Amino acid sequence: MNGRRAAISLEEAQRRILALAEPVGTTCIPLREAIGLRLAEALAADAPIPAFSRAGMDGYALRAADLTGAAPHSPVRLSVVRPAELGHAPGRLQPGEAMRVGTGGPLPAGADTVVMQEAVTLETSDNGAQLAVFLREETAGRHVTAAGSEAAAGCEVVAAGTRIGPGQAAVLASLGLHMPRVHRRPRVAIVTAGDDIVPIEAVPRSGEVRNGNLPMLRALVETAGGSVVREQHVRDEPAHAGDALRRSLHEADIVLSSGGISVGESDVMGALFREAGAGLLFDKLAIRPGSATAAMQVEGKPVIGLSGNPGACFAGFELLVRPVLEKMGGGSGRLVWCRALLAEGSVKSNAYPRFLRGVAWLEDGLLKARPCEENSSSGLVSIGQANALLAIPPSNEETRAGAKIDVRLLPGWEGTLWRK
Repeated sequence: MNGRRAAISLEEAQRRILALAEPVGTTCIPLREAIGLRLAEALAADAPIPAFSRAGMDGYALRAADLTGAAPHSPVRLSVVRPAELGHAPGRLQPGEAMRVGTGGPLPAGADTVVMQEAVTLETSDNGAQLAVFLREETAGRHVTAAGSEAAAGCEVVAAGTRIGPGQAAVLASLGLHMPRVHRRPRVAIVTAGDDIVPIEAVPRSGEVRNGNLPMLRALVETAGGSVVREQHVRDEPAHAGDALRRSLHEADIVLSSGGISVGESDVMGALFREAGAGLLFDKLAIRPGSATAAMQVEGKPVIGLSGNPGACFAGFELLVRPVLEKMGGGSGRLVWCRALLAEGSVKSNAYPRFLRGVAWLEDGLLKARPCEENSSSGLVSIGQANALLAIPPSNEETRAGAKIDVRLLPGWEGTLWRK
C-alpha cells in the first residue's frame, strides 16, 4: 500500500477545487488599467443611450412629411437654416426647413429624418436664400439613431462579472466611469521542483533539462487573468520545498507547483500533499495525461500540484487551474467546449478519458480537429503547435476519423482556425 487515494474523475476534482475558489477581492482602478479584468458590480445607464437623437451620416435633417411627392420630375425645395452654435442645442426645425448635420451630431427638434448629402443639391433663390433640392421621398427615422434607442436611463448595460474589453471600455467611458470597481487579479505563486531541472540560461548536463514549465505556467497564468507574484525552483529536499510553500502562501492567493508530485523518495512536493491530512482534496485523477495531479487547501488557500512532464502540466493547468483562476477573478469557472469532427488521425483505445493537444480549424462552416502527432505526457513541441484540447472519452475501440468529439479552443486560437 502506498497510502495514496484512489483516482477520482476530472468532474469531481473540478467540483472540489472550485468549491474553494472565491473572488479574491475588488478594487477601483483607472479604466485604462482595467482592460481584461471583470467588473465587480453591474452598471446602469445614468441617462438614455444615446442621450440625444443623432444623425447617422453627413446630410440634411428634415421632416419626412415635407418630402411627400418629391420625385425627379417634381423636386421639393426646402429652406436651409443654419445650425445653432457648435456644442449647443441645434434649435427647432420648422416645416419646410432643412438643416445641415454631421455624422453623430444631434438632430434639431422637429426633425425625424436625415437625407445623405450626396442625394441633395443646393440652389440659391432669387432673394439669396439657400435651398436644398430633394428628388425623392424619404421614410421617417431614416439615418437617425433615436435618443434612448440603445438603452433607457436606469437600464443595466454591463453585467457584473463581465470581462472588460474594447466594447465594454467604450461603454464605461461613455458613462463617465473612469475608475471602475473590478475584481483584482488573483496573485499566483509558482514553485517548480527537481534536481534535474536547471535554469533556462544554463547548459544542461546529461540527464538535466531546462526549466520550460516555469515560463509556460507564467504565460498560462497571465492568459487566465492571474498575476504571478512569486517564482521559485526547489531542490529535492523536503525542508527546501516546505519553506517555499510557506513563503508562497504568505504572498499569494493560490500556489501552483510543477514536478516532484508523485510518490518517489525525491518527490518532495508529493510528500507535502500527502501530509495535508484533511486539507487534501485529491492526489490522483482518472485522466490521461495528468493523472499525477493533486490539490489541497492550506491556510484557506488552494494549492494545486501539476506534473513535471510538460504535456501533462499543460493539460492539468487548462482543465483545473484555469477555471479556478477565472472564478477567483470574478468569472464563473466554467470551461467552454465545442463539438467538432475528428477529421484526421485516430486515437487508440484507453480506459480513461484523454485530453490531447490538437489542431482545430474551420472548413466549409464545420469545426474540424486532429490530434498533434506527439501527445505524450512529456511532449513539449506540440504544446506550441496546438490551438485546442481534444477530449477523447474512454473506449474499448480506436477512435477514428469521422467521430464527433468535444474540443476546447485554447487562448489565442482566433488566428489559427483557417488553414492556409
